[in-house]
Amino acid sequence: VCVCFVFVAALCAAGFFSSKEQAFHSTGTKLVKLAVSQMKMENADEVVLEAEVSNVGAIALYEKLGFVRDKSMYRYYLGGTDAYRLKLWLK
Repeated sequence: VCVCFVFVAALCAAGFFSSKEQAFHSTGTKLVKLAVSQMKMENADEVVLEAEVSNVGAIALYEKLGFVRDKSMYRYYLGGTDAYRLKLWLK
């Protein structure tokens, strides 16, 4: 995650994206699509991930790509914040 952040920040500084928000959205979408594509090639049945409830941008991105909220998890993270489990069925 840190390496991705530094790389995206460098691309923003170089003028490749109009804003940091657009850069992260574009890069995040591409990374998720790439990961899902690889999982399909590996013959996975589903993709499961967790996102902090307050991370509305990430949740919107995942839902746009077909993920659905499968479960709410109370105090899931060490800091006591809640999370959603999201799933994308591949088969």
